Amino acid sequence: MHIKYSTSKGSMYTHVLDSAHDYWLKEDPSGQIHPLTEAIPISKKKLQELIKEYPSTLLDKTYCFDQTVEKEFFNDAKREQINSPFEAEDTVIFFIVNTESGRHSIGCSSQVVKTEIND
Repeated sequence: MHIKYSTSKGSMYTHVLDSAHDYWLKEDPSGQIHPLTEAIPISKKKLQELIKEYPSTLLDKTYCFDQTVEKEFFNDAKREQINSPFEAEDTVIFFIVNTESGRHSIGCSSQVVKTEIND
């Protein structure tokens, strides 16, 4: 199964899920494809609530996250993820990637505007 999420800024997030595969890809508007370590659809409201629970110093973009904090934050978000891709709330794709330096980096898409499921 392929679940494709189109965003308001033109990116496409694809979740490939079957008995042999489970991975995410991001295609940016220019057509470049980026593999993601993990990703989840989550309501913007729930993600904002989760961010408020973390100390601001941990989420300050001027500091470099260590792997444990980023992974912990992502795992907390996974518990809040949307189970149905057709939820009524405004949804974003929250993701984690491995950087070339071996560290994790987290990111968030613009709002999901369309979801397609292909078997």
